[in-house]
Amino acid sequence: MIWDYENMFYHKKAIASLGAASDVVANGGGGAAYEAPFLAINVAGGATSAALTVKLQHADTATGTFADVATYTVPADATGDVLAARLPAGLKKFLRLACTGTQSGDAVVTAGLVLDVNMKQAE
Repeated sequence: MIWDYENMFYHKKAIASLGAASDVVANGGGGAAYEAPFLAINVAGGATSAALTVKLQHADTATGTFADVATYTVPADATGDVLAARLPAGLKKFLRLACTGTQSGDAVVTAGLVLDVNMKQAE
């Protein structure tokens, strides 16, 4: 999996300081790609004391009113695992995430759009 900074919602951000919404990611002209990218979410550095709820939101402008599109749940015991889901079709031009969860320890979240989540190193 290759993280591209321009397609990142969160980069090693403490769960306790996620706030209302993530950074905004441009989705080209909107619509759907022939092969949709994955939304990849990783929690590392500590466990959350409850599940992390992640809402994918979209809007026509970067500062417009964002509407919920899909909701994902990262289980409390998923530290180190990557939750990956294909983006749904028909998204608008701008995307962001809204996360809610509680922290224990130094848990951080990294989330972004990636093209492949099952890349293995050559042996």
